[in-house]
Amino acid sequence: MIENDRTVFEKMIGIWAITRIPALRMTPHGGEVGFFWVKGPITKMPFKAFEDMAAIEMVNLIEKEIDKHYGVNAKQFRADFRGYMGDPFSSQR
Repeated sequence: MIENDRTVFEKMIGIWAITRIPALRMTPHGGEVGFFWVKGPITKMPFKAFEDMAAIEMVNLIEKEIDKHYGVNAKQFRADFRGYMGDPFSSQR
């Protein structure tokens, strides 16, 4: 369903590129988005907040909420960016 909205789809592609949280998914419903993973719900937020945040900001929030609700350090699921020449989150070249 999210593939029908290019902006939302691209943001989720960015999130999935940064983290490998098991079965991470986002579901829009009634002006909100909810994030879920293999163990259950993670967080909900207004759609506007989702639109305004960068993918890395969303990943940081999701990781924080998983730690808070499930006691799991979700940073362990981060993708390995060691093969890059520089910081992939830096806007500087």
